[in-house]
Amino acid sequence: MKETSKVEINLSEDKVLVVKGGKLKEYPKPDSGFGKQIINWNDGKICNEEIRYTVK
Repeated sequence: MKETSKVEINLSEDKVLVVKGGKLKEYPKPDSGFGKQIINWNDGKICNEEIRYTVK
């Protein structure tokens, strides 16, 4: 049986949330306002996360 938990999140804010290894991880917004988050998957699991910021 899979373990489950409940978490309350604020849906009025834009953000990126990832569940990895049973833990919730929030990625910060780029200070410049420009950037991207890249999530790589391997065999159905997150194997790598990459964050890029752009300064304009």
